[in-house]
Amino acid sequence: MPGNEIYVGFDLGGSFLKASSFGLDGELQERCSMDTQRCLRPEDYLDLFKDAAKSLSSTKHLKGIGVAVAGVLDLDAGKVIDSPNLPALCGVPLLGMLEDSFSPIPPQMMNDANAAALGEFFAGAGVGCESMFILTLGTGVGGGFVQNGEIWGGASGMAGEIGHMAIETNGKPCTCGSRGCLEAYFSGWALERDARNHAERYPDSAIGLIDKISPASLSELADSGNLEARTIWENGGYALGIGIANIMNLLNPERIVLVGGLVNAKEHFLPTARMAWEERSFEQASSSSKVALGKLGEWAGVRGAIQPLLQEAR
Repeated sequence: MPGNEIYVGFDLGGSFLKASSFGLDGELQERCSMDTQRCLRPEDYLDLFKDAAKSLSSTKHLKGIGVAVAGVLDLDAGKVIDSPNLPALCGVPLLGMLEDSFSPIPPQMMNDANAAALGEFFAGAGVGCESMFILTLGTGVGGGFVQNGEIWGGASGMAGEIGHMAIETNGKPCTCGSRGCLEAYFSGWALERDARNHAERYPDSAIGLIDKISPASLSELADSGNLEARTIWENGGYALGIGIANIMNLLNPERIVLVGGLVNAKEHFLPTARMAWEERSFEQASSSSKVALGKLGEWAGVRGAIQPLLQEAR
């Protein structure tokens, strides 16, 4: 029935597959999140997509599917070209596999950071802006730039890969194969690496005694006042601030929005991030580019994944 159409958005990252259903008005109906750690083959991911869709009971009148994927994509071929946090999908024609699974509804695919950018621009912290840059802070770090309601992807769609902007010459190794990337200093995996390194050096320390090192457990330890945990967050935050300063100086967007799981620990990294961007950006740039927290949280990507479908339908 007209008016009952449902649109489902997926957001596939290095740790979770998130799924949500929305009405034509963009209002959230249901959502779920599933762990991707058990996925070792492309078929495992495909099964996870199916399980997530089945868990949403409001898909009887399914009209469209949007899929956000972490990594470098060939949108014409529907293929994942490179994804450090989804290695099993590299070179895989994911879109074709999803088309077969969800026939006759053809899914649309986009980069996860671009999806998050559209989600926040149209339904979150970017509402009312003409230009907005988003940083997705999770297992990895992504970015996307929206200008006048459209993603600016550059010559080949690669624009916005802020996580792999070098902030230090010959710095820490990154999962992408390069060195000194922002993501190698502030991301879920970088925080875990720094905490594990500390635990190996000081096994009897508070960090060394954590059962399972993760950003969440490291944040809890920092909440308790542990100096070592706070230092790891603060050092990462300063690196993030350098990246933000680069965005301010290069693009000077009206708003820079931070989203993703790491934002839950904002009190531990934002002060040093602010220190860095104020030190390293032109005053005119930093005063006109406002940094804000996302309003959609970890679910910005699923909302943005369906935005093109909603615009087509209206």
